[in-house]
Amino acid sequence: MKYLVAFLTLAIASLPQHAETSPMPDFAVPARMTGVASGTLDSSGNVVQNTNRVLSVLDQFQSITETLYGLQTPILYRLATGFRVVLDSLVESGSPIFQGLSNAARLSTGNITTVFDGIRRSINATIALNELHQSAINGTVLLLGTASVQNISTVLDQLVRNVANLTGALDEIEPAIVEIQREVSRPTQAQVNARYPRSSIRKLNGILLDYVNIGQTTVPQINAVVNRIRMMDGFIGRLESVTGGLQNDLNRTLAAVNGSVYTGVQQRLQTTIRTICNNFNASVLGTARKLKLFFLDDLETIRLVALNASGQLGERLTNVTQQLDELVNRTEVWMAGDESELVMNRTVAAVTDLVWRLALSVTSSVPGADSCYTRYNYEFDKIPRLIYGTLVSCGQGEARTLQSVGSGLSGMLTLVQAQLDAETNNYNQCLNGLVPGSSDALKQQRSVCLRGSERFSDELGNAVVNAQLTAFEAVLQGEVKLSAERHHQCVRTSDHLMIEEVRSLWSSIAKCLS
Repeated sequence: MKYLVAFLTLAIASLPQHAETSPMPDFAVPARMTGVASGTLDSSGNVVQNTNRVLSVLDQFQSITETLYGLQTPILYRLATGFRVVLDSLVESGSPIFQGLSNAARLSTGNITTVFDGIRRSINATIALNELHQSAINGTVLLLGTASVQNISTVLDQLVRNVANLTGALDEIEPAIVEIQREVSRPTQAQVNARYPRSSIRKLNGILLDYVNIGQTTVPQINAVVNRIRMMDGFIGRLESVTGGLQNDLNRTLAAVNGSVYTGVQQRLQTTIRTICNNFNASVLGTARKLKLFFLDDLETIRLVALNASGQLGERLTNVTQQLDELVNRTEVWMAGDESELVMNRTVAAVTDLVWRLALSVTSSVPGADSCYTRYNYEFDKIPRLIYGTLVSCGQGEARTLQSVGSGLSGMLTLVQAQLDAETNNYNQCLNGLVPGSSDALKQQRSVCLRGSERFSDELGNAVVNAQLTAFEAVLQGEVKLSAERHHQCVRTSDHLMIEEVRSLWSSIAKCLS
């Protein structure tokens, strides 16, 4: 038993004494200094805790900044550039300072002067950036508003003063640390406790806590600003999607309307004219074949009359074919869509202008802007939808009118067909029942009939057809002109409606904001 007691006594005596031989590090001193890496002085905590809190605030700044990089509206993205740059810079310039302090607080050995000099350089760089930060923030007044810019400017000044104060605290702490390192090669905890600069470390922690408090107060304010910017980004994006879709739909609809006018009116009239030409050609060729039977007839009278009639019909066919071909080329019926597109573009521009006025009122925290946005934001969609509907109605309504006009014009062309049919029918009536073997008396009689048909075709038929075609073309041109005037008036009414709707909406918003 006495050997066991002796062994335990020896073992206990040989155990390492932690406070004396394995001290914990603080500011390059291998011993604990309360308030640096651990413990707390009064209620100020310690440097490691407080720098971590500051870094957490900077992380929040960084997170907020990242949301600004996700803005979809190019103009809004550009307007937010200064704000984004300042937040980025606060993080990039501040992180080395506070991470450096945290690292220094946990050092067990090293040249504290070198360490603190590195931190001081970061502090000086941050202080030097303040003027640039202020300039960048002042450039965001259109987006953030005067009050927000002033608030952020004040916060920037507070933060830079806070960072500048760190230099004074470090200047007070450094000599004491250097003295401890120089006078005591391996200081005990008791020696460190007697020498380390409590008040200066307390001051350092107080500065860090001030930064945390400023940051934690600022984060909700900045978040509110960023949330408003993001909300307006979504608002503007939604309106751009709506208006862009309506513009594309209008272009497609007008193209379809013009297509229906082209096929239902212009092509229909052109086809009717070509049909008249083909019918007259067939009738003339049929009559010419009958006349050809008498080109070698023994009776001179019928022979000469047949030759003359055939030649005159050939000339008539050539002239009529040329007239009708030219008329086909001149027969154009269309409905201009440029004016409708212009009104739609004006609508989009006017609504976009209102959108930006309201959006900047919201982002710049104009009193009441949030509630006005909630109340009116979906009213903006209604205006382009309304104008789109009226413009489509203008186009479709005029297309129906033109199709009705086309039916009337087709009726005029049937008169031309009837006149040309009458010309060939006159010849055919003279030739009915007449064959080369018919009696000379019948041939003489029919020769007189054919001369009458020639005079009718030459003196009356040509003049009547010319007058009919001229009248058709005049009516066509007149109807196209009237159609353009009707459509212009309809589109103009849509434009006036748009102006009134935009004025009414902005008047309501202005009253809401006031």
